[in-house]
Amino acid sequence: MMEFKDLSIGYGRRPLVRVPDIKIEAGEIISITGPNGSGKSTLLRTLSCLLPPVSGDIVFSAKDGRMLSLSSIDRRSASMNIAALFTDRIRGNGLRCYDLTAAGRYPYSGFFGKLGDKDQDIINEAMELTETTDLSERLFDSLSDGQKQRVLLSRCLCQKPLYLLLDEPTAFLDLRYQYLLRRILSVLSDRGVTVIMSIHELSLASECSSRLITIDSSHLSSIRDPESLKDMDFVKKLFGISSSLI
Repeated sequence: MMEFKDLSIGYGRRPLVRVPDIKIEAGEIISITGPNGSGKSTLLRTLSCLLPPVSGDIVFSAKDGRMLSLSSIDRRSASMNIAALFTDRIRGNGLRCYDLTAAGRYPYSGFFGKLGDKDQDIINEAMELTETTDLSERLFDSLSDGQKQRVLLSRCLCQKPLYLLLDEPTAFLDLRYQYLLRRILSVLSDRGVTVIMSIHELSLASECSSRLITIDSSHLSSIRDPESLKDMDFVKKLFGISSSLI
């Protein structure tokens, strides 16, 4: 369970979005949608501990049963419970895809970073789920953007997170792998993993989400049912689409 309490997000002390209070249960898929620049990625960066909340707090239940606060969590506890995949370009620095995926196990591997048989099984399972096993020996920097996206998702899955944060997860994927992403989201939900993703692919948000967090161009946020995305008047208002554009 993750809960937003009186949460305002932004940069420094300057609030950008006041996010409605929400309690997110295990296995839910929450889509954050709205126009560019509204604050979707800012919310994800706050949830991943890259940005502190301007005010309020985010609390969540951890693997060890404790309720933790993102405002005071240590880095290791965060990485054992929360995994995040952003659209930032990542360089492999000569690493094979297998090695990059294996980096997701480092929060569990101790001071010397030694991986055991259990770790190897988790790495292999993650690569099978994302269909990247055939890329294991390839250098990460030699891959296409879509292939890199799937390898980085494998690394996130290797963390065995309770909460997975995805920033525009369909951005580099062709149609086949967009369908694969739908299957992966379903598998994770069945396993009790909570997924929170920013997305412009409204059909995916409508089909896969249990709830939406919408943020408009004025940075006004609300909690919505996915069915609202079938209301074109609502969608046009959310994205600031004038009748002259249609």
